[in-house]
Amino acid sequence: MNISILGFGFMGKKHKAVLDQISNVSINAIIDSHQTGFLGFQSLDDFLQTKPNADLVVIATPNYLHFAHAKTLLENGYNVLIEKPFAFNTDQAKTLQEIAYTNGKKAFLVMQNRFSSVTKFLHELVTNETLGKIYNIQFNAFWNRGESYYVKDSWKGGKNTDGGILYTQFSHLIDLLCHVFDDDFEVLFKDLSSYRNFTISEIEDTVILILQNKSGIKVSVNFTTAVFEKNQETSLNIIAENGTLKISGQYFNEISFQHIKNRPENFKITSTSNEENLTEMYLEIFKSIENQKNQAILLQDGVALVKLLENIYSPEN
Repeated sequence: MNISILGFGFMGKKHKAVLDQISNVSINAIIDSHQTGFLGFQSLDDFLQTKPNADLVVIATPNYLHFAHAKTLLENGYNVLIEKPFAFNTDQAKTLQEIAYTNGKKAFLVMQNRFSSVTKFLHELVTNETLGKIYNIQFNAFWNRGESYYVKDSWKGGKNTDGGILYTQFSHLIDLLCHVFDDDFEVLFKDLSSYRNFTISEIEDTVILILQNKSGIKVSVNFTTAVFEKNQETSLNIIAENGTLKISGQYFNEISFQHIKNRPENFKITSTSNEENLTEMYLEIFKSIENQKNQAILLQDGVALVKLLENIYSPEN
């Protein structure tokens, strides 16, 4: 499997480190302005002029370039894997879907948290209706992103280049709701504010939401990057007919409280690392490329997430 990586910053290097551990994978190109040498291409144009044979191109460039880069690569006959956010709105998502279909190519999404033990556990509870009627959910993420993250003159924190903390920091958490409940959520209330980072970032640092799905489940969301100096917690509380559950931990991988009908109270989730989740994600993508049965996450699987984020950030709602 020949893989090319577009963008070799923090995320690009992370993808390469995971791919290096998977057998029968060869990194045949790294596309970045700082790259030289045999595998190096300093721009996407340089890469397309040579047009190396690649089964997949990983797009790990700054947020605002994801759509344009995915569009160009699909038009040139490449399968793509797009880092979050893969689109800022549903029009962009629809455009990529149409181009992928027209060119007979596939657009995959980096939503590795769908392969985590926590997400699988929650999906099982909801799909099997183990909890009965779910009354409400509280979802908290209290993180720190300060001056060391929002570097001056960087794309990070730019209103038109970053997208907002729900696109950059917390999209995996919002996607968990869309994926686990397989439903659209309506925005009943929203407040996007900046308390600590307004001098270093153009985007909000705190988002408070009340969401509701078609089944009537209400979700209160409190996400912030304004925590002093270091991350505090990520936690999910579910109050339901047949049980109560809290998942938390530094890596959102611990059952800190659970009391569920007909289930032992001492069970634990076997934790999976982000690297393990990414590895499983890639293995499913490779199966898809080879037309085997798979659970790869395609572009259409993320449309509900984009639609929800678009509604949250729309000034009209």
